[in-house]
Amino acid sequence: MNRDMEAHSNSDVFQRVWDLYATGRTREILDHVDPRVEWRPTVLDDATYRGHDGVRGWATAARRAWKSITVVYDDMREVAGDYVVSDGRIAAFDHDGQLVIDSPLACVAEFRDGMVVRACAFVTLDEAMAWVSDRREVS
Repeated sequence: MNRDMEAHSNSDVFQRVWDLYATGRTREILDHVDPRVEWRPTVLDDATYRGHDGVRGWATAARRAWKSITVVYDDMREVAGDYVVSDGRIAAFDHDGQLVIDSPLACVAEFRDGMVVRACAFVTLDEAMAWVSDRREVS
């Protein structure tokens, strides 16, 4: 089967986006996000980035600001078909090697047609799940 033709779950795409970010492959992230994406994927920065230009800007700024960022997920699940919710931790070191952030992290990605249309980060899983519930009520 052609790799591009393989069906991927939303969880697979979610994991792929973070793997691409971790390896500095920002251009490839854009293959998995909608051109009009709303992107707020980290508790380290409360800004909302919009569209592919916003995602590129976020990735560039994060790489400049931090020597390293490690995200470890303890749990990842698909919720209501259109959302992936993860729960874990984030650690970030500045360029002097000092641990600046060591925090719980819950992320939500909303999908449409296999593409991320919205990504948000929270400190707690409860906050993430409440956000999903609120979004579903609006839809």
